Amino acid sequence: MRSGHTSGDGGPRINITLGRKTTLDGLARDGNDWIMTHEMVHLALSSVEREHHWLEEGSATYVEPIERVRAGELTAEEVWRDMVEHMPQGQPAAKDRGLDGTPTWGRTYWGGAMFCLLADVEIRRRTQNRFGLQDAVRAITRASGGLASEWPIERVLKTGDEAVGTTVLEDLYAQMRDAAVTPDLMALWRKLGVEPDGNSVHLSDDAPLAGIRQSIMRAPISKS
Repeated sequence: MRSGHTSGDGGPRINITLGRKTTLDGLARDGNDWIMTHEMVHLALSSVEREHHWLEEGSATYVEPIERVRAGELTAEEVWRDMVEHMPQGQPAAKDRGLDGTPTWGRTYWGGAMFCLLADVEIRRRTQNRFGLQDAVRAITRASGGLASEWPIERVLKTGDEAVGTTVLEDLYAQMRDAAVTPDLMALWRKLGVEPDGNSVHLSDDAPLAGIRQSIMRAPISKS
């Protein structure tokens, strides 16, 4: 599995590039099963303008490994280790103009993922862990119908915020849309209880936000 692309034109669809000699056994072994999960996450959000592409790719980058933990394909340690290693690529560099104005690979994928992580943690903190980013995304999907629709990013974020009873998504976007905001990721890892340990991480349950870290990787309980 070489690559994937999801589009909403003419109805949502996912195109995947495969080698001519690809077999089902080969797909199970090659370690690229993340691609389909990543592409399917795109189906949940409505389409937004090009300058907001970071929200589409960032949410897929953030959500994909979490869903695979919930499905038993990855461990939480593996996902937090990858975040610690790769998320700094989403930090602003020189002459950065915020998420909307800096369409580099790092800012689009990992900058967008960083936005999602910060939003997830803050939503959970403000709601005493009753809600998280997934609840906001589910509400956006229900209201918009997903990728086949085209919404302004303001409507997307407002719909998500209303579902969880906060203004986290809108507030965070106002801060990061056109400014080079550099979150202190090391401080965040410490609060979550994610401690780098060589090529891995140690997860501490004594950290202030350890409960939030655990909930992020746990499938939510359906709320009526």
